[in-house]
Amino acid sequence: MKTSIVTLAALTAISLALPASGAPLSKDQQGCVNAMQKDGAAVAKAHAKQLATCVKDAQKGTITDLGACLEADSDELVTKAIDKSTADATKFCGAAPAVFGVAAAFDLTTSEAAVVHARGLATDLLTETATVPGDKAGNKCQSTGVTKAQSLVKSYLKSFTKCVRDAIKNGATDGAALIPCTAPDMTKPDAALSAAVGKACEGVVSATALPGLCSGLSGTALTDCITSRAKCRACRTAATNGGLDADCDLVDDAANNDSCTFVVSLSGEAFKFNGAQEVIPGAYIWVLEHPEMNLVTGADGHFQFDALEEGSEATLVLEHPDYHPIQTGTIRLGALGAERVTFQAVTWDVFDALAGILGVVPDEANKCQMVTTVTRVGKSMYDPGAHGEVAATVAVDPPLPEENGPIYFSSDVIPITSLTRTSDDGGALYIQVPPGEYVWTAHKGLSVFTLVKMKCRVGLLVDASPPWGLQKH
Repeated sequence: MKTSIVTLAALTAISLALPASGAPLSKDQQGCVNAMQKDGAAVAKAHAKQLATCVKDAQKGTITDLGACLEADSDELVTKAIDKSTADATKFCGAAPAVFGVAAAFDLTTSEAAVVHARGLATDLLTETATVPGDKAGNKCQSTGVTKAQSLVKSYLKSFTKCVRDAIKNGATDGAALIPCTAPDMTKPDAALSAAVGKACEGVVSATALPGLCSGLSGTALTDCITSRAKCRACRTAATNGGLDADCDLVDDAANNDSCTFVVSLSGEAFKFNGAQEVIPGAYIWVLEHPEMNLVTGADGHFQFDALEEGSEATLVLEHPDYHPIQTGTIRLGALGAERVTFQAVTWDVFDALAGILGVVPDEANKCQMVTTVTRVGKSMYDPGAHGEVAATVAVDPPLPEENGPIYFSSDVIPITSLTRTSDDGGALYIQVPPGEYVWTAHKGLSVFTLVKMKCRVGLLVDASPPWGLQKH
């Protein structure tokens, strides 16, 4: 990844201007969104079957550790569904990646969310125990509760997928237009779950059969509890798959009570931009969306922020007297949070030298500069040497005039205006950018690259550094 060419502006004077809604998705982009949503639902369905098998085996006594089975790596059916999601990402999202309605990492985030929340629903209801083998009534209640909860998720995701398909077909122009899809009409699936669980669990001690979050409940209270957990996990799966800023806390029980909030972490390292993996101690790092979250890096340059929420956005800012103030790309946190988020901070001397090479006087009072790296599969800042994907091109949405870029970096890590695609360095730069939100895409045949969102703020270098830049899958 490369550097940028801006000068320092007082952070108190920085502002963020949000652009108007974008354009409707093209037919090819719609195909990308539809395929990823459908595949995410298929992964969740396949994993639900795997988890149901775990429960049955525990009831039969063929396994003694239900928790280990629930946490086990995916079986053949799940692997097949995940592989199809990966193939469809290449088929439908490579040449024409959608800029909204999908997760930034397409199939990677989709599969992650589907597995995490299918598994999470099972553990919500069961914890890590099972009924005693031979307890027919308890086992029936348990199996019915788990399978009907997963069936409700299946119905929810099917309705969500159809709603998204219809919305983008009818001209939706941004993710906000898709958020109503996270609250589908679940009247019939709710009734089916209530009838089946109510019958199967009548007279059963739920603390034994379903010892998780619904333990001790019976009748309507029990079925309402199971329904709420299923809706919560389904909503979170759908919203994460779609990269949507949806409040699932209002979907599970219609109350703003944090009943559908999942806490995740974000961690990584602050590196100096010198190709030597040299870390930066004593850097002040804070979360743009949560300024109260801040820290100073130690000798190892490491940072970690906990208590962030899945589905929320996180943008980090680094300040240090020896380096130009720098900001990461904006990450919408997935089901597993985010690890190995990196900075490539440039010293003032390097910043000035690069500005001189381009012959630019940065407009520190009104503009930002944006840079990222188009990165080869499996490569990141943690690997020595060049890690760029050769011969790729980049674009941003909303588009910028030609004079803003993109400017690509040579193999010698020099920005050269005559280059038309990436070198093995992978760096790409836009200069003198008006404040606002931008989505970067990379293009090379049918290759699939993670999308990158940047919040351009005046006077800042915004740098999405590997592996959270335009990472090839």
